[in-house]
This record gives sequence, C-alpha cells and structure tokens, in this order.
Amino acid sequence: MTENINRLFRDKLPEQRIAKIEPLSETRAHTVWKVTTDHSVFAVKHHLFASLTRGKPYHLLAVEQKVTNHLLANGVSVPRIIATDHDLVIYEWCGNHTLDDICQTTDPSPFAHSIINTLCALEKAFCKHSAKFIPHIAPGCSADELRKQWHNTTQSLTETLPALVRDPNASDLPSTWETLVNELIHAPPVIGPTDYNARNIVCPNPETATVLELAKIGYDWPERRLVQYTTSLGAHNPRGRIIGLLTPALAQYYAHLASKLYSTPIKTILLRLDAHHLIYHLFAAHICLTTPHWQNIKTRLAQHKSHISQPLSDHPLVNKFRAYF
Repeated sequence: MTENINRLFRDKLPEQRIAKIEPLSETRAHTVWKVTTDHSVFAVKHHLFASLTRGKPYHLLAVEQKVTNHLLANGVSVPRIIATDHDLVIYEWCGNHTLDDICQTTDPSPFAHSIINTLCALEKAFCKHSAKFIPHIAPGCSADELRKQWHNTTQSLTETLPALVRDPNASDLPSTWETLVNELIHAPPVIGPTDYNARNIVCPNPETATVLELAKIGYDWPERRLVQYTTSLGAHNPRGRIIGLLTPALAQYYAHLASKLYSTPIKTILLRLDAHHLIYHLFAAHICLTTPHWQNIKTRLAQHKSHISQPLSDHPLVNKFRAYF
C-alpha cells in the first residue's frame, strides 16, 4: 500500500515530496496513514469497501465528497478532500489528537463547548437540506431499520436488567423501562453520519473541533449521536477509562441550541439526551456481562454504573429509572 500512496501523490500532488508515511489506525472498513511531505501533512485513507458500493447511490467516496462539500459550504469543520484515486483518499490534516486521546490523557472540559457547537452545526446543515441526502442513505440505515435495531437492543437489555439493578423484583421496573424505551423510539430521527464516536472528532485546540468519517450516512437520533461522540472508551488502551464529556450544564447548553433547531421543548430534549446517556452505558454494561473476553470487565462495569448514576437532567421519568441502580 505504501507504493500506492507514493504513486497517488506523484499523480495528484507532484509538488509534494513524501518524507514519511506512518500508519495511524486500522479497522474492518478502512486503514489510515499520516503522510508528511516536505511542505505539509496529510491524512490518507484506504476505503476497503468502496469498490463494493461503486455505481450505487450510496457509493462511499461519492457520498463523502458530496457531504463534505455541503458541510464546508455551511461552515462546518470537516476535513477537505484533496484528491481521490480508486479507493484511496487524501485529506487535509486537521490535528494530532482525537477527543478520545484528549479524554484519556488530560482534562477534556475546555474542548466541550466547541465540540457541541460543531455537532449542532453539522446537525443543522443536514436538517435544513435533508431531502438532497435521502437518496444516499446506506442500506440498513433507514428510519425503520433504526427503530427495528433499537427494539432488538432494548429487548436484549430487558433480559439483563435484573443482573444490574439493586432490586430485580421491583414491581414497577418493567413498566418504567417500557415507558422510557417508548419515549425514545417515537422521537423523530434525523439524517447524519453513522459512525459516531470520540475517535472521530479531532481537536487541535479547545476552540476547534473537526468531525471525521462522513462516507456513510443514515438516520439516528441526534441525542444518541451526541452521547456517543462525546464518550471516550479508551478501547485500544489496556488502561483506558470510560470518560463522558457531558455534564448537566453542557446538557442544558446543547438543549437550548437543539430546541431552536428542531422546534422542540428544551425539557423534551433533556429527557431524550439523559435517557440515551443512561441507556448507552446500560447497554455497555450489558456487553461487559455477556462478552467475557473483554479486558478489565469489573473495572469497566463499575465505570459504566458510575455514569448510569449521574443524571444529566431532573426529568422524573429518567431519574425514576436511574434510582433502580
């Protein structure tokens, strides 16, 4: 692959002489390198599945280019695409540290407001022009599929609840859980990125947050996106901790912005955000209990339970359910 990267630069950016190629990350879907030249720094990604979507309305590279152009035109901080060739893409370099890195090594709170502002700007750019992106939704990412997946997830959690709560025989536990789940499943989802985690936000400084991974889009709830973007799992670090950026004050800050965007009461947004935050950590605790090959299961389970106990709102429904833990 190194030779392919060298060829790509010779063909597309002949004025840039490569000094160093460093592997950054590798997943099932792509591999990313940091490429340093005599003039600049770039990120290069190999989209492993791009060829499988070529010619489709959800072709990964075509969607990424369209989404990137749209977001940049609307003032959202995302990486510019410099050049493409087959399944390789050159991006502008946006910084050395992801939000996940920052959470695991220092205090992330100075970055919080810029991250929320950027994510709200991204949601606004999609919300105001959603019709142009509907044809490009990836398979399995429709609103109906989202609700089906949510139903399956919450059903599996229903079976695990007795192992997590203090009193598994509480008479109103099932009805409270069902009410909370139904409150979320009937909320309107919106189009946006489908790969949202703390590794996909880069923060070169506290005033700047850049969103990565825009090649695949679909429906989800904005509050759930926010929770997952702002929760660091330290997944590739044996000593990684589970660190959430959100606080009650930041939840209020987000709710005021989102209320204007979606014409939804602040109280309703706070309910959804708090509930998604709770259920996210509840599901992660469920994974700890059902996936024994994870490292430091007891520590991670304790950290997830700690997050479950921390409210983001004073909504009675969420806090009634939280009281079971």
